[in-house]
Amino acid sequence: MRGKLLPPGRLILTGCLFLSISFPTYPQAPRGITVSGKVSLPDSNPATHLQVIISGTNGFSAGTNTDDVGNFRFEGIPRSIYNLTVTIPKSMPFRAEPVSVDTTREGSNFAANIFLGNPMGDSTEKEKKAQVISTKEAKQNIPKDARKALDKAKKYREQKKLDAAMAELDKAVRIFPEYFQAFMEKGTVQVQSGHTQEALQDFSKAIQIFPEHEPALSGAGYCLLSLGKYQQSVDLLERAARLDSSHTQNLLFLGIANLALSRWQKAQEALEQVLKLDSAGAVSAHMYLAEAFAGQHLYSRAADELNTYLHLNPGAPNADRLQKKEKYWRAQIAKNN
Repeated sequence: MRGKLLPPGRLILTGCLFLSISFPTYPQAPRGITVSGKVSLPDSNPATHLQVIISGTNGFSAGTNTDDVGNFRFEGIPRSIYNLTVTIPKSMPFRAEPVSVDTTREGSNFAANIFLGNPMGDSTEKEKKAQVISTKEAKQNIPKDARKALDKAKKYREQKKLDAAMAELDKAVRIFPEYFQAFMEKGTVQVQSGHTQEALQDFSKAIQIFPEHEPALSGAGYCLLSLGKYQQSVDLLERAARLDSSHTQNLLFLGIANLALSRWQKAQEALEQVLKLDSAGAVSAHMYLAEAFAGQHLYSRAADELNTYLHLNPGAPNADRLQKKEKYWRAQIAKNN
């Protein structure tokens, strides 16, 4: 993803499940299970005081509000498959797709973070440019009806008619089972629908057909990151980065995945590359890079990165907390000296 809207064939990640690098620690609920997470704005800042609704196939539903740092929590709820939705005030120019959480799986604590997206119409001319056609794509003999179905699906997705888009995509792959672009698009629709596991299956199918398809590698890597499978995520995101070293969102997720694995230097390298490619648009990378430096006990560089982030984003809802963290790191510098 580059910027607010991706060119054709790119995975749209905004408005979908997004993995934070850390979660608050809570005591386990006495009964049932716990679903907790964070709602984030498109620039990765926390979305505070928004209503989050959880509703399950078992008929259970409940609501809560995000706190001062964007966190929400439901505890003691029965096992089921749930949808999480965020109520967006008319005054906020964002959108939010529902996120699916399957709590019937083993475990008692489930993370389901939500990343708000910018309006679908926001784009730049650079972002509208199509990808370079690969040799494999050029040699494809795709039936006309399959191409037509994929084109229809893309239009339906842009109109947020996701069920109609999926129906056209199912048609496309029935006609042409090797249509990896259609599987890629299916994965994108699944992500927008909040179906991360299903999206991973579709991206994986695209990769199986065309192992060097960078958008599918990036999409699968994102899904694995969201599912907490950090090493597998890194493996695919690194493959994607070798194929396209200018895909800043892919590099950002690669940095976050390495942070989750405490691979501070690897995270640093990816995040520094993000800022080299898009210093103006990738403001949140400064915040993550600060964590990478702190992990290496480079507190001066960590504090400076956090200071840069706060300078570029003075209205950040989490500014107070980050200022305290910067102060703590600067205290560590004085202590070590």
